[in-house]
Amino acid sequence: MKSFRLLMLVAALLILVFFSGWFGFSFFIRSDLFREWLSKKVSHTLRVDGHFEPLAWEGSTFRSSGFTGIGTPQSKLRSIHIPNISAHFDWPQLLKGTWAVDHVSAEEIEAVLGKNPVETPPPAPGSATQPSALHLPGFLPSEFRIEQLYVASTDIRWEMNHGEAGQLVGTKITAGRKGPDEWEITAVGGSVRQGAYPPVQIDSIHAGLSENSIVIRQSKTLVPGGGEIQVVGEVSTRQSLPARLTADYSGLEATQILPPEWQIGGKTSGHLVYTGDLDRLEQGEVVGSIKIAGAAIDMTNLFVTLHQLAKFGGLNDVRIDSIDTHLKYHDHELELSDFRASYQDQIRVEGAGTITPERLDGSLLIGLSPKILGWIPGAQERVFTEERDGLRWATVNISGTPDQPKEDLTRRLISAFRDKMTQEFKGQAKDAAKSLLDMFHQ
Repeated sequence: MKSFRLLMLVAALLILVFFSGWFGFSFFIRSDLFREWLSKKVSHTLRVDGHFEPLAWEGSTFRSSGFTGIGTPQSKLRSIHIPNISAHFDWPQLLKGTWAVDHVSAEEIEAVLGKNPVETPPPAPGSATQPSALHLPGFLPSEFRIEQLYVASTDIRWEMNHGEAGQLVGTKITAGRKGPDEWEITAVGGSVRQGAYPPVQIDSIHAGLSENSIVIRQSKTLVPGGGEIQVVGEVSTRQSLPARLTADYSGLEATQILPPEWQIGGKTSGHLVYTGDLDRLEQGEVVGSIKIAGAAIDMTNLFVTLHQLAKFGGLNDVRIDSIDTHLKYHDHELELSDFRASYQDQIRVEGAGTITPERLDGSLLIGLSPKILGWIPGAQERVFTEERDGLRWATVNISGTPDQPKEDLTRRLISAFRDKMTQEFKGQAKDAAKSLLDMFHQ
């Protein structure tokens, strides 16, 4: 009988301890101390100084009107605001020594990226101020992790070192934890814009995020008016954001991506690799190849003579209608190699060259049909001497500046024409050469 009473007493004490502990634990997770501790853990992960608004609990789920944070000096994140947060705790994980949140959802994330400091907003009414150090009771674990995150709409703005701004708007994000400081992220929908370029629609992005890098495994964006861009690569999260990104694109309007002063139309496709720091995007290196179909580029500014020759041959609206080239761009210098351009079966241009803001330097082979050259006596015999693929070819050297390009074709044609006229019409060579020169510059 005494053993039974002792057993009942022990059972009652255990039940009392359990319920006392449960009520104490329930009171603790609803306290400002727990909210401050949770704010500190999330702030450490995001590298910000932030806080949660008061938590409202329903069973294992809490809701908060928002989390707000300001970036630390070491962080690329200047500010972040996450309204209407809902999170579910996996309480059995406490027995394994971890505060585990198996799912977090938020209505929106608003973030600003960059280096410049942001003015700290005044604390919201009722929000807590984080002390320099917070410690949980010794019997509770200190490890904290989130397993899965969903955001209905993500809005991120950023500014490059040289002042060019960009933004990502309206993107749904799902993130799953794969290991310590390792996440797999999927983004769908929304749009992204950089500088003066038109916005592109996000089809999907799949990336891996760790403490040291972002690995873009797959991304596809759609350009208004047709065309798509696919990007893969890796960005280090070190201070200057060194990156290597590979882009494959097709169906883009040339007017959307090329400088307007180039006056190039048509559809572009290509393969480009960028290597450099995203913080200093203009100092990076781009190598690859591009192709423009239906290029509709009027080369009159560079090849006045070519334009006039074509007119003599009955081609009144001559435009290069396809371009294909390899390129390398670094430090404001564009190198073109294996350059090929053509207009129907009448004109072809091949070669290589270099373009800088102050200089043009190129060596080209120009192929013209006999129909065009037949109007200039001496052109085939003295200048366009090589015959290949049904065209007559000549080497042309390019120099000068982008604003004032120069070529040596006109001078050589005039010389060949003068020699031809001297042979056939000795006394009229000078006047004929002058007439030809005048026609070239009409």
